[in-house]
Amino acid sequence: MATIRDSWRDARAEIVHADCYPCAPGWRIPAIVVPYDDLFYIYRGRGWIERDGERLDALPGDLFWWRHGRRYEAGHDPAHPLTVFSTGFRLRTVGEADPLRAMTLPDRVRLAPLERVAIEERFVRLAASRNDAGAHGQLAAQGELLALVAAALRWSAESPAAARSGTASPLPAVPERVDPVLRWIDAHLAEPLTLAGIARQAGLGSSRLSAVFRMQTGQSPMAWVRRRRVDAARALLIEGDRTIERVARSVGFADPFLFSRVFRRLVGMSPSAYRAAHAHPFAR
Repeated sequence: MATIRDSWRDARAEIVHADCYPCAPGWRIPAIVVPYDDLFYIYRGRGWIERDGERLDALPGDLFWWRHGRRYEAGHDPAHPLTVFSTGFRLRTVGEADPLRAMTLPDRVRLAPLERVAIEERFVRLAASRNDAGAHGQLAAQGELLALVAAALRWSAESPAAARSGTASPLPAVPERVDPVLRWIDAHLAEPLTLAGIARQAGLGSSRLSAVFRMQTGQSPMAWVRRRRVDAARALLIEGDRTIERVARSVGFADPFLFSRVFRRLVGMSPSAYRAAHAHPFAR
């Protein structure tokens, strides 16, 4: 039987962004489906966060969880604009499993004074490491992010009930039995992938692989590949300034026009529009 320790073994992080964001008076995040997990902390100002129609006020000392795949909206009082510390990230463990996916977490935790000091220091260290282009900086950023998430999980579990508000139900877990194949696909997204090649890697016939894949993920193997390529492209579009063509080739699309069509079909907007809409939302 899997234990909590097993589910967090070899945890690693992909950091999408991490910084302190002073929000302009006209700042607002329209309703969006978040493509990654996000922790953000209200340092200054007055605002509000809405998740699936439930609105919570956002005041100094409030720590919020935004869960990937959920719909959120945010705004603030222009006379008291927000300044927030925020980091967007994706956590993965063995088999590319997301250890946060099946957890029930509060939307907001109101931190005690000493906790506020601690989280502000952690965010400052994370942002400094993230902005250091050297290998040591990127390694340090991984450690700082994991330490920040660990602290947030502890506060979410141990804070008094009155300090916790809102509870999003956990997302369905990804079946563990196909994890080795999913991990192999993720490691080879930039390469030409075929049903026959994936089946050989899995040690199954193509028909059997397709049946198992549909039973455990609800998708065909090649639909899964397209989805994972688009997921990887979304991260690249947010993180850097690569051209659309370079992003397409990095995730296995030789034809950038085909990439754009697939991206639009799965995401609902073009790659360039996605980059504009989702990069560093707190800087708007």
